[in-house]
Amino acid sequence: MAADAIAGATPVISGGWQIATRFAGPAQGEGRQFCAVYEGGAFGHPERGMIAAIACGHPADAGSVKGASTSAQLVMHSFAEGYFGARRTFGAKRAVELALTSINPWLHGQIRNDTSGQLTPVSLTSLLFYGSVVGVAQIGAGRAFRRRAQKITPVMDDHLPTPPHGKAEPVRAVGLDMELSVDFEELDAAAGDQFLLLGGLDGFQPAIVEAGFRLELPENSQASIVLLEVIAAPGRDAAARRGELADLPLRPAPRAGDVWDGFVIGKTIYQGRYTVLKIAHDSIEDREVVLKIPLPSMLQDEVFSAGFMREAWIGSTVRGNNVARYIELPPERRSSLYLVMPYYRGETLERRLVRPPPLLLPDGVGIALKLCEAVQDLAAIQIVHRDLKPENIILLPGNEVKLLDLGLAYLPGIDIRDAVKPGGTLRYMAPELLKGVQASARSEVYALAVTIYRMFSGGAYPFGQRETVPLARLRPDLPGWLGKIIKQAMATDPMERFADAGEMAKALYDGLVTGEEDAAKERRFVLTKLQLWQAAAVIFAIGFFALLARSLR
Repeated sequence: MAADAIAGATPVISGGWQIATRFAGPAQGEGRQFCAVYEGGAFGHPERGMIAAIACGHPADAGSVKGASTSAQLVMHSFAEGYFGARRTFGAKRAVELALTSINPWLHGQIRNDTSGQLTPVSLTSLLFYGSVVGVAQIGAGRAFRRRAQKITPVMDDHLPTPPHGKAEPVRAVGLDMELSVDFEELDAAAGDQFLLLGGLDGFQPAIVEAGFRLELPENSQASIVLLEVIAAPGRDAAARRGELADLPLRPAPRAGDVWDGFVIGKTIYQGRYTVLKIAHDSIEDREVVLKIPLPSMLQDEVFSAGFMREAWIGSTVRGNNVARYIELPPERRSSLYLVMPYYRGETLERRLVRPPPLLLPDGVGIALKLCEAVQDLAAIQIVHRDLKPENIILLPGNEVKLLDLGLAYLPGIDIRDAVKPGGTLRYMAPELLKGVQASARSEVYALAVTIYRMFSGGAYPFGQRETVPLARLRPDLPGWLGKIIKQAMATDPMERFADAGEMAKALYDGLVTGEEDAAKERRFVLTKLQLWQAAAVIFAIGFFALLARSLR
């Protein structure tokens, strides 16, 4: 076995993977290749696992070998930074494409304008170990192979002309053209699997591949080898868990007293078209929970069905203090499809805003700041909630706030096809969403503004027949800066709104600290229409009694 070939290699550990790695070929900087292994943890993103890759420059002549090596290093480092720095919700393929298409036009332009030939097109062959799979990304003249149980199979072909002859240059490479197309494939992986990356060879014969797994290269070869062996692979990833959920059957909604997988079913707290919420007692963990149970009608709505699965993943991923976090069950405990959430003993913001007395400024702004924080916590992992409204916000004792219902959340990079489909409740949706623009941080700000307006207005919406109704008209006791913030956050033009919930939170905080402290006092001298009529009635009464008294004399 090739395990002997990697004897002495120190395993690289990242993202649940343990990979033993060895290199063969010219020393770094002496050839036109550059080989590297990058750990996601070094870039602050350990969840993306690791990268092993060979980059190879293609000089125009023998005098440009140093430039080829420099180009290979530039592409390799840019690729790693772009891949690990991509949004967490971007799939590996999307992250790879963005990383390479970022460096490609720059390198292409430099090559065209560089008469000295110091920069060259670059081939790149890489293995990406993430989740529980291995991604293979290939562009140019490199090759990748896998050996499992002594059987060697190619996992990616090169982009050399067919048939190759002489020292053929690749028809695709980073920097070769303005447009870039990358081959990408995902493979399963298991402990004992070995992967071989070859770069810098003009052709690949079976004997060379066999020798490569022994870390042997042809005499005087300038090629490079990266040999890897999987020592340990991680368990199920989020995608696998979603797949397991999708395979579970739907059961008719339970009745009070029924027992599902150790959950003793209690009363119904919500019944919708597609789901029902039931309070339940977890007899195994001795805790109160809420089960979100899909109804058979859910299968008729493809968008809602996909959202239910997405909600399960997001709910178990988010770590924000103000976002509800779902409870993940071991697969062996779950016999049908449902979600499990903690049971929060509180009331929704929708119920609170219609119950007197109206919320005072400090309490309302405190809730608003926590909502902004919840939206920013989601944004930190590139999630757009898309259904912000008082019904999805619960107020708990101790001034805690929880944002609920992640079924319509949008994940950039994963929901590309659904990005422009409207999602959410119409009265809270920013105008651009109805025109096909994808949800964003600015559309979230709009929904936050409508929610905060209703929180202070006692339930009234800000939309009048001809124009938005200023908050001051309904709550003259509140300071003017609050109305200005809400007005800006609800601007029709997204670019006139706050850039995100964090910027809106800062404006609210600054308003509390440095806002119009005497605004409420000033408003006491501003007469409303009712007060004007009351004053006129008093004046009329005084005049009437004065005339009456004069006539009685």
